[in-house]
Amino acid sequence: MTVSLPSEDSSGTVAQTVFAQVRRLLPSGLDCGITLDSSLSEMGLDSLARMEALNCLEETFSVRFSEESLSDMETCRDVVEYIEANAAEGAFEQPSRSQAEMSTVRPAAEVPGARPAAKGVPAPQGDVTQFPECLALQARLAGAASVGLENPFFRCKERVHRSTATIAGRDTISYTSFDYLGLAGHPRVIAAAKNALDCFGTSASASRLVGGNHAIVQRLDVEIARFLGTQAATVFPSGYGTNASVLGHLFGVDDLILYDELAHNSIMQGAQLSKAQRRSFPHNDYRFLDSLLGDIRAKYRRTVVAMEGVYSMDGDFPDLPRFIEVKRRHQALLYVDEAHSVGVMGSTGRGLCEHFGVDPRDGDLWMGTISKALASGGGYLAGPEILIQYLKYTTPAFVFATAVSPPNAAATLEALRIIQEEPDRVARLHDRSRLFLKLAADSGLDTGVSGGTPVIPIILADSPRCIRVAAALLRKGIDAQPILYPAVPESKSRIRFFITANHTEEQICRTVEALADSIASN
Repeated sequence: MTVSLPSEDSSGTVAQTVFAQVRRLLPSGLDCGITLDSSLSEMGLDSLARMEALNCLEETFSVRFSEESLSDMETCRDVVEYIEANAAEGAFEQPSRSQAEMSTVRPAAEVPGARPAAKGVPAPQGDVTQFPECLALQARLAGAASVGLENPFFRCKERVHRSTATIAGRDTISYTSFDYLGLAGHPRVIAAAKNALDCFGTSASASRLVGGNHAIVQRLDVEIARFLGTQAATVFPSGYGTNASVLGHLFGVDDLILYDELAHNSIMQGAQLSKAQRRSFPHNDYRFLDSLLGDIRAKYRRTVVAMEGVYSMDGDFPDLPRFIEVKRRHQALLYVDEAHSVGVMGSTGRGLCEHFGVDPRDGDLWMGTISKALASGGGYLAGPEILIQYLKYTTPAFVFATAVSPPNAAATLEALRIIQEEPDRVARLHDRSRLFLKLAADSGLDTGVSGGTPVIPIILADSPRCIRVAAALLRKGIDAQPILYPAVPESKSRIRFFITANHTEEQICRTVEALADSIASN
């Protein structure tokens, strides 16, 4: 149906443009009937896609969505009314023919399997098997299977060895692992974990505050701080939980959390839990951030800028010195998630600070995981000693959760020793990453903004095609994961490759050749 609005005012133009932005971000085949009262979240726009739409609308109508308004943008009507009330004079123009056409949408299809509700009664919410979101997922999976698309998710690895994995009895070259330095299977790392297993058992069996603070875990705190160059550090049981809990714990109703629009979901969740005002800023755009802080910083008690050291979807990284300049100028705090940059960036793998020659004390909080280049499982937070001590006594995800296991801590300690003893691992990772990127570029493949990191996307901008190419690669003995909407916008759907120090030049050459062939034939 076509949604028609009065033509004598700006509403029609605004609504048509809003509908067009929403439809643009819905994956092919999943568009639905859009009205002013359509819920953005129920249509499938996650926070990333929603902010992409709002950022585009800011440019179109010369309007800035305030941080207070962002949490209120639940429906298309909310967006339209805000734009009408706040857009610059003259921003409303007649929609182009393509915008008008894009506002013409089909009626929403019924979800297969849904039971009809009584008149005036909403869909069943007391029966978990009838939750609309669950039925919608079943419909998507069934729809994909009906057109011959293999489900690429939850592939089971029967064995992992260096850069290969056995899937369904067949050895493949694996590009789905965060084991950037190839240490998760290192004999010394495995031996250290086994020794800790004999000494302490399989679990810490308590939170660190009340009984799970084993000597080996405490030693890891010290070694991480020394490795990074911070005053102190402490290990959390989960990297995701570190972000979600620390941000929610340190910041509250009088504060502001600004996060990069491509920041990890755990950062967004932490911001939401904090009850602070929150909004995203355009990816890696320190100039926009500077301008935004100039307008609004004085309204808040604490303001923190949260971003990543390496972005795991695109393989790029922020200009850290510029962001430090901005945060100093506005007396803001800087929170950097280094999950994908420690062990990866810098000549010896010490992360973003080493890459740029920055003193870690110029930032504030450096978060990371021990589950990627550090070959184990868990998270950490590093920074000023007085703040780290406070967080150890008060952060919910630290105080109320069982500590990281001693075998995990021992594995990480040994991995840190090997990284420092064998810097050639980091150099080899850099070499292999450059080789893959160059071969992909030579083959005419779209690697987006990736550069200087081992995270390399191959952007196809078509989710079904990504699934077909990934299946073709698996048949050729190459395991690479498609990344689809809503993890990324449909226009940025891709196959993502994680390069490790264990990948050989021959494996990389073979992979890019197979990739180019699979794309050409699909």
